Amino acid sequence: MERPIVTVLSGVTGTSCDFYVRKCYEELIKLQYSVLTTSLPFHCGFSNDYREVVADLKHRMPQCPLLGLSFSLGANIMAKYIGEEGADCPLVAGIIVGNPYDMYKVINHLDSRSLSLNKVYDVAILNFLKTAFKENQEAILSAPVKFNVSKIVNSSTIMEFTEEMTRKAFGYGSAKHLLDDSSSLDHLDNIRIPVLFLNSLDDPICTPSLIPFDKFLSNPWLLLALTQHGGHIGYMGNAWPTSWVEHPVAQFFKCMLKHNVIEKPESP
Repeated sequence: MERPIVTVLSGVTGTSCDFYVRKCYEELIKLQYSVLTTSLPFHCGFSNDYREVVADLKHRMPQCPLLGLSFSLGANIMAKYIGEEGADCPLVAGIIVGNPYDMYKVINHLDSRSLSLNKVYDVAILNFLKTAFKENQEAILSAPVKFNVSKIVNSSTIMEFTEEMTRKAFGYGSAKHLLDDSSSLDHLDNIRIPVLFLNSLDDPICTPSLIPFDKFLSNPWLLLALTQHGGHIGYMGNAWPTSWVEHPVAQFFKCMLKHNVIEKPESP
């Protein structure tokens, strides 16, 4: 078998330098896998960039097994992509960590006025989005779209920013329309490769009430692993800087490549 290639999608504020990403590809490199990370343009469900990357890899290196690993916002994008591709998905297997599933419900949850941990994430993500807008403002404003810069930079919630900037940039009628269309939730039924979903029950972003347990019970291609602790893609070890998420990642991919899904499970 040729050397496997793992494509990695990080979270909304993440890069290939993030701790959890580095720990995973360090473990995968030990298995002689090639690891490719990619940064994606917003919005939260835009899967075409990733689709082009996977298609290009498959065309140039058809003998190399392709695997997908993703976190947080990247998890939503990858899960959506795998479901969109269905039985034609070029990936051998995928691992989806901290998937938000329903983007509209998650953003409303983050934007809630309660003084809780989810608000910390809300402020951090909103500030990141505003900074990204300011750094790319000239290019964004050159598009044939009417933006209200004052409302964008003064947005007090992620939903307001999405309404004033993101949904307009991508031609959606409302923020809700964009977020509903971007969610991976409705694509889970169509997944036809083995995918491990890893969620934590104390995740302040994707709370247990947002995990679609019925989808996992009805689709034999999906495997849901739940942990009591881990927060939102935290999964820290007993001492800093240690992590444990890379171990099940490596084990699952190694198992999937060994068996390479010789027999496909029957649909219910």
